[in-house]
Amino acid sequence: MFRKIHRWMGLLLMLPLVLQGLTGTLLIVIPLLLPQRPHVTATDAQAGAEAIIAASRPRAPAGMIPLRLIPARWAGDSAMVTYGPAGERHPTFEVFVNPYHPSVINTYVVPSYIRFLHNLHADLFLLPYGQTATGIMGIILSAMAFTGLVIWWPHPALWKTGKWRKTVMIAPRARGLRLWREVHVSSGFWFSFLLLFMALSGSVLAFPFARPLFGISRPAAHEHSHHEHASPASTTGEQGLDESLAALKKQMPETILLSVQLGEHPAQQSLEVILPAYGPNHPATVQYDAPTGRMHITRDPGQQRRGEWSFQWLHMLHEARLAAPAPVAVIWKTAVAAGGLVLVVLAFSGVGMWTIRRRGAARRENGS
Repeated sequence: MFRKIHRWMGLLLMLPLVLQGLTGTLLIVIPLLLPQRPHVTATDAQAGAEAIIAASRPRAPAGMIPLRLIPARWAGDSAMVTYGPAGERHPTFEVFVNPYHPSVINTYVVPSYIRFLHNLHADLFLLPYGQTATGIMGIILSAMAFTGLVIWWPHPALWKTGKWRKTVMIAPRARGLRLWREVHVSSGFWFSFLLLFMALSGSVLAFPFARPLFGISRPAAHEHSHHEHASPASTTGEQGLDESLAALKKQMPETILLSVQLGEHPAQQSLEVILPAYGPNHPATVQYDAPTGRMHITRDPGQQRRGEWSFQWLHMLHEARLAAPAPVAVIWKTAVAAGGLVLVVLAFSGVGMWTIRRRGAARRENGS
């Protein structure tokens, strides 16, 4: 029974599973191949953030606003200002700026196919029900991983003699149906727990009702403070940013600035920082209150509930965005990328076994 359930789930979902695995791997690999931030000659001090953004504006496409500033990470690194339409979260244009003598070094148009791959992976273009469909697929993939392990589980005698190891290796002389089967079984065995985690975490991220269960609410539109009434034409989103960063350095000197979220108005500014107590995997968000001159933590990792903390970890691990420690982050990113390819291999090897068996059965029937 388990064998039939496993087989027909795989056959029915072969195409979407291949798309999920392939797009997941490409979303990890492609950003590594894109142009990296250029190096510059470091001098004594960097210019202000407002000057860096101002230098990038003339090169931005018409109708776009600065969405985010990513400062230089070390001496000799360049700063990056990302652009996109107002109200958009995902940038479409990047400007690399020399932070010591603000001038544009290079520009880069974010490929549209990256957004295409992300939409294909997240909802398979089945809107408005795509995310629910993706969540259901994650549950089915989890069931396939479980039934696959049940089907593979060796006889107790094989455990005692150690011969079970041969069931998860590909024999050099394997050909035909045996080769397809050994590729399928060995790939499924070595990546079963990774695929199970990715399937379950993907379902949690996909189902619309999962976030409230973890105590997560959708981010609301950024509200303007009571003292901000200027129109977009009379002020820019980076106005007052140097004052905010100076206050951050004075009041929270132990923090490390990761990025600055910008918008159409200064009231939309927020700073993403690393607090020493929580590390780079749990960044905090702070905002500057100009009337009082104080920094306020608007997203404090120390105040997260267990559900929010768990959801954040699932999200970070599923998208392979683990930041530290660096060796573990590289190993995990590699494993997740390989897991996507393994999903493709499992789909094709499963169909290959089914096809060979069908042809063999047809030949036996014709021979009789």
